[in-house]
Amino acid sequence: MRWLVRILLAAFVLSFPLAGAQAQAQRPKLTGDLVKDLGMKPATSGEAETSTDKAVGSFGQEVRKITKQLVDKAILDVQAALDDATKHNDAISIPCWQANLDLLKGLPSQWENPPQDIGIALGIQIQRDLLNSITGTDVKSLKVACAALWGDQLKIVANVGALLGVRIATGGLF
Repeated sequence: MRWLVRILLAAFVLSFPLAGAQAQAQRPKLTGDLVKDLGMKPATSGEAETSTDKAVGSFGQEVRKITKQLVDKAILDVQAALDDATKHNDAISIPCWQANLDLLKGLPSQWENPPQDIGIALGIQIQRDLLNSITGTDVKSLKVACAALWGDQLKIVANVGALLGVRIATGGLF
């Protein structure tokens, strides 16, 4: 019985080089041309869009339309807050509302010529712009421009909570 297991094991191990040689003989040579190597048919400008292409394009248009509507409403709201803060000379909230307004107006949906599709490079740059606008150390970043307003709001909430006898977790700040 042992000799049978040894023979089968040896046959199995010795079959690997043979299988590799057969697979190498059957493998097509790569030319470096992705269209040829993958067996794809090159697209021509005269080809009609598929129903999938049309559906994806239509979905993308709807998403862009909804995004624009939402951002437009947010701009109106923030602009109204900025106008009110300016009218009341609210030095704490004016920088925050202005930074929010700048951020919203800088979104791709608000660009003069918004992109139809966002590729990898543009997506990375938009992400970097948004992160810097929110968490950067620039005076116009939300982190800096809104620090006083957020601190003031937190203090107001803590004071109202204290008046009502509610303990509010502020990390020992108040």
